Amino acid sequence: MRIVEKLLYGIGGLLALILFFILLCHFNPNITAKLGNSMAGQEQTTAVPDAATTADISALPTQTTSTSQNTPDVVNVAAQIPQDDGISTQLSGEGGYQAPDENSINVPGKVSGLNGLEVVEGKGTEITDHKAQELKQTLGKGNTGEGLTFDEVIYPYYQMLNDTGKALYRQIYANAQDLRKSFAPVETISPAQLRNAFMAVCNDHPELFWVNTAYGYQYAPDGSIAEIDLSFNITATQMDTAKAAFDAGAKKILDQTYGKYTDYDKEAAVHDAILDSVVYDKNAPMNQSAYSALVNGRTVCAGYARAFQYIMQQLGIPCYYVEGHAGENHAWNIVKLDDGYYNVDTTWDDTNPNTYDYFNCSDADYSKNHVRRELSVYLPPCNGTKYRNLEESTQPEQDNNTQDIVYVGYVTPTQTTTPSQSTTTTTTTTTQTTTPGQTTTGDSTTTGTTATQTRITAHAVSNAAGSTDTISALDDYYVDCLSHILDSNSNPVTFTNVVSDETLWKKIVKAYEKGDFEEGYAIRALVEKHMGSCTVDVTGTLQSDGTYKVTHTFTMR
Repeated sequence: MRIVEKLLYGIGGLLALILFFILLCHFNPNITAKLGNSMAGQEQTTAVPDAATTADISALPTQTTSTSQNTPDVVNVAAQIPQDDGISTQLSGEGGYQAPDENSINVPGKVSGLNGLEVVEGKGTEITDHKAQELKQTLGKGNTGEGLTFDEVIYPYYQMLNDTGKALYRQIYANAQDLRKSFAPVETISPAQLRNAFMAVCNDHPELFWVNTAYGYQYAPDGSIAEIDLSFNITATQMDTAKAAFDAGAKKILDQTYGKYTDYDKEAAVHDAILDSVVYDKNAPMNQSAYSALVNGRTVCAGYARAFQYIMQQLGIPCYYVEGHAGENHAWNIVKLDDGYYNVDTTWDDTNPNTYDYFNCSDADYSKNHVRRELSVYLPPCNGTKYRNLEESTQPEQDNNTQDIVYVGYVTPTQTTTPSQSTTTTTTTTTQTTTPGQTTTGDSTTTGTTATQTRITAHAVSNAAGSTDTISALDDYYVDCLSHILDSNSNPVTFTNVVSDETLWKKIVKAYEKGDFEEGYAIRALVEKHMGSCTVDVTGTLQSDGTYKVTHTFTMR
């Protein structure tokens, strides 16, 4: 009996323990989940992307989606947006973009290295649940952008996002406008959703020139974002001044479209003006922004593309920023004209000579050297034909070493044009400059008026510049020119100087285009020589060492 009694006590105790455990699990379900995972040997960990996951876009597939359960959910960022939810069928176009094989990409030698795109990069820091909840409650969401709308034709990346992505896009855009760096997300989001939305804002809005393409975030153990941290460049510290400079730089390009009536004519004018005013420089500051091109005049492909996009947007012409691969990470544009879409790569057209080789091209034209990546694969395919191959390059490439590389016939508002001389390599413009108290009547020059006529040519040759001292600054070039003229007793005065590189040569060309050379040295020379007008022929010759030999014929009257 005692054995039976002890057995009954044991069974009762066991039942009491089971009942206690059931009650405990009822009030704390996490215990059940952990016990189940432990018994199955499948305790899970959350995969959260770090900076290395998203920094190197070249490691990511462009259009294929992995179905493996072991693959992190951000391996293919572009594929995160569902094909049937958040992608505009109007923008995708029938058939969609057909990406060429990246292994078949072949970059022409003359544009090799003209890239420089820095892909969007997010750097995440894991924090505790407690800290995440505290941030969400105390940090605030800032400006949520509620009520903002974005035209689907002008801002295609916004249309690619689902409702959560669009809400986040509006919040990022609004806080960037307010110069607010840190805020809690408007909705519960993952790192992949944040990257897509941030990339979409950057790609749609070149006017946000103060926003860097890198950002930070803090996330909870479950992967949800608690804090978003934007990064601004130095222009944000003097925003009014920076915006004024940005607007002024854009206006100079927009002014070149006056008198152009079709979207195509405006597009071509913008293309040419950007090539004339911007120099490729991989070391240019803020080179991922339109500001670097429109204000500083020095940039890489991202700056070229965003500047072109911004100007076209100001003209009301749909123009998209494209990210992709062209031997390296590269950026270019897509333009919508009346018969369809076209690819435009102003970076690769800014060579010597400037060309239209990559202007208004189809996807088939680009298939040998450009392939889209990231969200850009969802932009419309470029199949337009009406405006393809309408423009010819400034000078065709030749096999010899004496090809023209610069051809200038630019007239400023204070200039009157004389008939061009019959030549295939030069053009002549007449520039009249009136100093205070002087007058100009028609085509004639009255007493005290200084008239200058310029002709600029350049050639590429293989011989070196010789022993002439090299000039490395525009002001030094002016001083040297004036010295040659004043030291000479002949008329015309023929002299030569050597300038350090292509960058300075382009500045010299622009000085003659805009008439800046007159104040630089021509007027002073005429005053000292007691002459009233002059004709200037300028020839730049590219040397094998990268310098330019500049030959002048300065004729005074």
